[in-house]
Amino acid sequence: MSQNAQVAITFDDNNQIRVLESDKYKETENLKNESLSFLKKIVNFNETVEGVIDVLNTQAQRIENEKLKSVGVRNKIEGESESRKRKAQELQSLLNEKKMELERLQTEYELLLKVTAEQKLLIDKLTNNES
Repeated sequence: MSQNAQVAITFDDNNQIRVLESDKYKETENLKNESLSFLKKIVNFNETVEGVIDVLNTQAQRIENEKLKSVGVRNKIEGESESRKRKAQELQSLLNEKKMELERLQTEYELLLKVTAEQKLLIDKLTNNES
């Protein structure tokens, strides 16, 4: 009973029974309203933060995709450069082979001209001897 003796039961302006005094009840209601307002602000803030995080994640993904594309393009360009060098070496090698073949054929032609000239001299000599 000693605990019940300390509790003060009062009536508010609407004639409702209150365990707390009127001013403490109003402070409690005010605190409750402020807490709800704060909670709404926190929820709104969390929604805004989630929106910002979603936008940042989307941008991060786009950036990552562009990085991968640029790496692919760079590799392709480097591969193209190496491919051109290889092609130039192949063409140079082919050119050298053709030059060597030309020299061989020119030498062979010169020898054939010499043989033809010798054969003509021999034919002329034989025809002059017969007459």
